[in-house]
Amino acid sequence: MNYDQFLKEVTAKVREKLGVGYKVGIQRVTKFNGVVLDGLVISELNKNFAPTIYLNPYYTCFKQGQPLEDILEEVISVYKENSDAALGDMKRLLDFENLKEKVVYKLIQKRANQELLDDIPYFEFLDLAVVFYLILDENEEAQMTALIHNSHMVTWGTTKEELRELAMKNTPVLLPPVIRTMKDIMREILKEQFEDLYVDELFDDFMGEDLGKPPLYVLSNRKQMNGSSCILYKGCLEKFASEQNADVIILPSSQHELILIPDKGGLDYEDLQETVKQINKSEVPVEDVLSDCVYKYDRDKDQIVMLEK
Repeated sequence: MNYDQFLKEVTAKVREKLGVGYKVGIQRVTKFNGVVLDGLVISELNKNFAPTIYLNPYYTCFKQGQPLEDILEEVISVYKENSDAALGDMKRLLDFENLKEKVVYKLIQKRANQELLDDIPYFEFLDLAVVFYLILDENEEAQMTALIHNSHMVTWGTTKEELRELAMKNTPVLLPPVIRTMKDIMREILKEQFEDLYVDELFDDFMGEDLGKPPLYVLSNRKQMNGSSCILYKGCLEKFASEQNADVIILPSSQHELILIPDKGGLDYEDLQETVKQINKSEVPVEDVLSDCVYKYDRDKDQIVMLEK
């Protein structure tokens, strides 16, 4: 079964399983960095809220051997969980006063999202764009969000300047920054994989002391989603640079996190930039790539700059 046949089969089977009273169809959605996904849109005829479930990853699972029936049950389960999301009366989404505390921002590539940027409010930041979205609902594992488009601003009677002001206030509060050492993160990963072993001792023996190389830190937010925007938080990098008594090199690991390196001399900037490019090409999902550039926080100027080759 090829991909198009898979989409048609899932749509027909889900429609059959849900029965009358439901509308089921496929909608193509352009995500960040030009990635286009196929979403299964399911809506009850008496409701004005229709969750979108992206089927692309399910097709990968199908090709890897997951039975179609299991996929159908999972899709319907995901729909039922989200159809009862606490959005309340949808009319309140038309009143901007109800949304002001939910406006936040994130960073995306500017060059790879030109078509999308024509349709949404944004501000430029170096080679990136600061865009705005709403956190509508969240739980321990996920968030329900909505990207803000130009049409929303017209409906709400607001401006991108007001959105920026609101997001600058809300984002650090709703998504506070978290900085951890790479060693601590790797240790936790090992603990999850090998619960019954003496991981701390094995880890220390394995890692040893990597003399001559600066420690690596990972900057994200409490949700580890769109965490690259933490570099825009007032005082975040300033405080870290002060603690390290050094300027800070910033490697854009993805939209969700950044790697920070205290710059105390001896760093090969060109080598770091090449490393970022290779990781983006081979390890980071296309829609999550932030930039191939390397940045530097100058603590004397309290400013982030792009490093040139």
